[in-house]
Amino acid sequence: MSWAPHCLDDSFNSDTIILLGVVRVKRVGVFLMIVALVVLTTSCDIGILGFTPKYNIRISSTFGGTVTSPGEGLFRYARGTVVNLVAEPDRGYEFALWTTNAGTVADIHDPTTTITMNQNYCFIIANFDD
Repeated sequence: MSWAPHCLDDSFNSDTIILLGVVRVKRVGVFLMIVALVVLTTSCDIGILGFTPKYNIRISSTFGGTVTSPGEGLFRYARGTVVNLVAEPDRGYEFALWTTNAGTVADIHDPTTTITMNQNYCFIIANFDD
């Protein structure tokens, strides 16, 4: 018997706690398996009432500018959060586009845009040209 998480993005991480207990009971030649499963996680929507999963994104920039809002680094947001992104070029550079594995960026060609957090995204990068 195998069990797969209810996340298509395999978002289990160090914040995930999985408790799994299996008891086998023999009854009239038939084995009954009773499985107790409790999953507590902050990054996977498993259908716990009142639970809002949180997702990660790493925000960075190339040489020639910075991301001023929300900043650069690893961030964690509740599902559905719309995050404002602002990229500012250094003197002599201009913003080119956002590079990401997310499909929820409002406009990848606008230095001031948003991303909607619907899953874990590996990255979003502000790219600059001279």
